Amino acid sequence: MLGTGAMALLCVSTARAQVGVGWTEYFPTKQYHGGVAQSQRYSISGNVEHFWVYNTDPHFSSNDSGPRSEWKINNDYTSGSQQFQGDINPEDGTDAYTVFQIFGNATSGATAFQAQLRSGNGVLKRYNTEILASGCWGNYHRVNIVHYMASGQVEAWINGSKVGTFDDGGNTSHYMKYGCYDTASATSYTGVYWRDTHFFSGGSSGSGYFEINDRNSGKDAAVEWAATTNSARVILYTFGAAHNDQWKLTPTDSGYYQIVNRHSGLDLVVQGASTSAGAKIIQYSFGASENDQWKPVPLSGGYYKFVNRHSGLVLDVTGAFTTNSTPFEQWTDLGGNNQQFKLIGTP
Repeated sequence: MLGTGAMALLCVSTARAQVGVGWTEYFPTKQYHGGVAQSQRYSISGNVEHFWVYNTDPHFSSNDSGPRSEWKINNDYTSGSQQFQGDINPEDGTDAYTVFQIFGNATSGATAFQAQLRSGNGVLKRYNTEILASGCWGNYHRVNIVHYMASGQVEAWINGSKVGTFDDGGNTSHYMKYGCYDTASATSYTGVYWRDTHFFSGGSSGSGYFEINDRNSGKDAAVEWAATTNSARVILYTFGAAHNDQWKLTPTDSGYYQIVNRHSGLDLVVQGASTSAGAKIIQYSFGASENDQWKPVPLSGGYYKFVNRHSGLVLDVTGAFTTNSTPFEQWTDLGGNNQQFKLIGTP
């Protein structure tokens, strides 16, 4: 039988998370997911929550890998940035269960990220692959999970240090869950304590700016001569120190973003609001023509193509050249490496 609990939505306030700056704390409602009544598999004392299950418990749904006792967070999101923060303390001897997940994956599987207890001494892993932390049994560790929708990246931080950055599987709707969810190989009893959990949105673990790095050349999109005036060209160039090659993705709507230069504060724009292939890319003040809005579409290997909202054409390095000062343009999507870009976070 499904046990259901809810926590009321409270006011929104500005706060600084342990990781990064610019975050606003919010207080989403939660739904309890479990195959046994909530009162039998969940307790809370102060800010410490205890989740536990037995492998003989009924499943919550027919698709489950095992029994679960967890919160489903009603924080559905499709853009911007999100951060979860909490202190985890898995019980001694418990193994092979999920303690946190970001639900939603556009390319494969049901989730963009899972943190799981795996192997001896309480090793925390991303799924059953990369090690995030060890020696977790009976000890609290601060966990921060940061999700950037624009770049399609999930960062894992343990005790204030970043331990990994991972692809999220593509742009789709997401929400978070935390608690105790058995895999098929879980121990007969699993249990975990979560302490002082928080949710934040809108910030960054770093500067919030990214290199737009060309797959073909390994060089970046930069404003020519580090100009701060309208109509300056956007060119290919080796990454430098002037901040003219760093960009912030600011959501507008429907999956589109302004791409704002860190040095000038101006936007990545198709010159003259042209809809023709070959039109050059410049920086310009944000306007109403939608030639300054772009949709990042995930590709393999953590790369993206950027589709202009006004023209439907994609960001392109002219002629697939690899030399400094090659101008950017918009072009028909041909799938070339000169039309594929990786977003690399900057300090």
